[in-house]
Parts: sequence; C-alpha cells; structure tokens
Amino acid sequence: MTSLVATADARTAVLERARALIPVLAARSGETESRRRVPDETIADFHNAGLFRVLQPARFGGLELDFDVFATITKELARGCASSAWVYAVVEELFWVLATFPEAAQQEIWGENPSALACAAVVPSGTAMKEGDGYRLSGDWHFLSGSDHASWVFLTAACDDGGGGRELRNFFVRSSEVQFIDDWHVFGLVGTGSKSAKIDSAFVPAHRSVRYEDILKGTAPGSRVHPNYSICRAPRRYLTAFSISPVIVGLAHRALDVTTGMLQSRLRAGSIPDEFEVVQQKVAESAAEVRTADLILDAYLRRSVEALEASEVIGEADTAQNRLMASYMIRLAKQAIERLCSISGSRWIFNSHPMQVILRDALAGATHRSYNWEIIAREYSQSIGVSRAGAAVETPRGNE
Repeated sequence: MTSLVATADARTAVLERARALIPVLAARSGETESRRRVPDETIADFHNAGLFRVLQPARFGGLELDFDVFATITKELARGCASSAWVYAVVEELFWVLATFPEAAQQEIWGENPSALACAAVVPSGTAMKEGDGYRLSGDWHFLSGSDHASWVFLTAACDDGGGGRELRNFFVRSSEVQFIDDWHVFGLVGTGSKSAKIDSAFVPAHRSVRYEDILKGTAPGSRVHPNYSICRAPRRYLTAFSISPVIVGLAHRALDVTTGMLQSRLRAGSIPDEFEVVQQKVAESAAEVRTADLILDAYLRRSVEALEASEVIGEADTAQNRLMASYMIRLAKQAIERLCSISGSRWIFNSHPMQVILRDALAGATHRSYNWEIIAREYSQSIGVSRAGAAVETPRGNE
C-alpha cells in the first residue's frame, strides 16, 4: 500500500509541476520558433521539474511511472508550446527505450550521466555490418527532434543477421560520433530542431544494439533487467500510439482557449460577431471534439496500462486498435483547430498570431507517418479479419 501511495503522490506532483510550466513555455514560444530549437532554459526546467525522470527505471534514479503520466504531461506542455512538448515526448520516450536494452548499455549511459538525453531516428536507414563484438554503422537519418540537447542518438539500420539474411537493428551511438546537418527549415513545429544526421563509420558495441523486432514485440533484454516495470515488456507500437499524439490534443485545447478568450473580449467590448449563433455552434462542436479526443486518450491509456500490469497477452489486434484510436483522436483535434481558425477573424493569417502557430504545428504534427489514417484504418480492418485474404473464392459456374 505504501508504494501505491508513493506512486500516486509522485504522479500528482510531477503533473502539477508540468502544468506550472505552461505559461513559461508560452512566454518562450516565440524564441523557440525564431531559434528553431528549444531553449536551454526550457530543458533545464524539464530537468528541475523531474519530467525527464518519469519513464526512467527507479534503479537508475527515475520515477518509474506509467505511460499515461508521460502522455498527460506531453499534452499539458503542448498547451504552452507544441515544439517544446514534441521534444519532451521524443526525448522522454527514449528513457523507456533505453530501459529495454541490455543492462550493460543502461549501466554505460546512465552510469556516466543519469540525466543524459537522447534523440532518435526511428525510420530505418543506413546500414550496419558485423565487426568483432559489435557493428560498424554508417548512413543518413532524418527528423532527429531535440538533437541540440542530445548526448546520445538512437538509430535504426538494416544489418546482416549472421545467417545470410538481413534484419533491422536499433543502436545507441554517442552524439560526438554523429554529424548533425542543420536542414530544419519548415513551416510547423519549427522549434523542434529536428535536424538530419550522418555517420560515415562508427563502431557500436553489441550491448548497445537490439533487434528491432524484439522491441516491437516487447521481448528485448530490458524486460528481464526490470521484470517489475511493465512497460519494458510492452510491444512498442502498443504504447507509441500515444507518445507524440497528445501534442495535437494539447494544441486543440490551446486553440479552444485562445478562440473563446478572443470572443469573450469582443463581447465585453460590445462587439457581437456576425452570425453569432453560427459561431456559438462552431465553438460547441469544437469543444465536443476536443473533449472526445481527451476521452479517447484517457480511456485507451488507462486500459493499456491495466493490461500491461495484469501481464495480459498483447496481440496485433490490440496494437492496431490503439493505433486506430490515436489516429482518430488526432483527426478530431485537427478538425477542431481548423474550425476554430475559421471563426477567429482574418487576423489569424498573420505569422505571429497564436492561432496560425497552432494550426501550423498541428498540421505538421499530424503528418507523422505513425498516424496516417488510411494506412492505420487498413491495418485495423485486417487485424479483425476484414481483408481480401479472408474473402471467399467463388466457384466458377460455367455458362449459366
């Protein structure tokens, strides 16, 4: 009982500290966008508030909390600055990923610096070759959010499987061995510093590499290093459906706050918008979509955490359902943001207007390959048996 109380207290405290940072992030959002990176002060604030300890195992000084705490923090931070929330989500998720690696990798990285941060490129790129007790890694990778603050880099590459075939593997590499390319000139999530990276030839010891398939299945070595920390045995995609997607939900909350605030100011000044009843209906519809997105996030996160704690078998259909609902959640949040822009008045087209920043960030975030509605909808339908492969083959009837 004591541990449960302590965990509940830790959850409450870290969430309160995250919410206290919302106005701080909002005040820095202009600087974050103009510099195309999250300010060092913001990263320091995340450290001081314990936000980078949420998914870190207790054995290495972390809070070892559930994934729903992490996702809720991400959503709340996005109400202040989407780029800062996005970087937090990507960097903090890697604490979970590192916890799935062999103990030697965790000892090396967290032993040197328990507060070490990492950035990642999860799309397979580059190549790795077996060399002695490790791998020789080379290649190019893109979209490494938070690269300005990382001392380690998580990369995915195709590799010789030792049996004449090829397999995908994940690697942790020191950032000093990586050349970062400042090509992040974009229209949304500008402050994430999601640069490209290049490695000509770097040796990675075997303990800093894990088969991609093992992480996907939740069978990576870390599940035995931390047997009581349930997320270490979670199939990766089962939870990542709700890692960066809360940023879009947080943005929708921010859009609703900004729009209702502007409308209230106009009404207090005696300026009633044209077609006021239509405006009211659009605000209400948007609010309903934002609230529904919240409910999806909360319900599916709670169910996922409970399933992992109960050591339930997580099947492909469970993962597909989480991914479907996360994609639909983003769809609702984005629709709400676009509708709220339409009733915010023509000034939202100015680059500095908060509604334009919100829309640009939401559109950029929603393009992430993990939330492509058409692909995910097809995967979900296939997971429940609705596919061409299951269709009956009609027997030819000749010339009837």
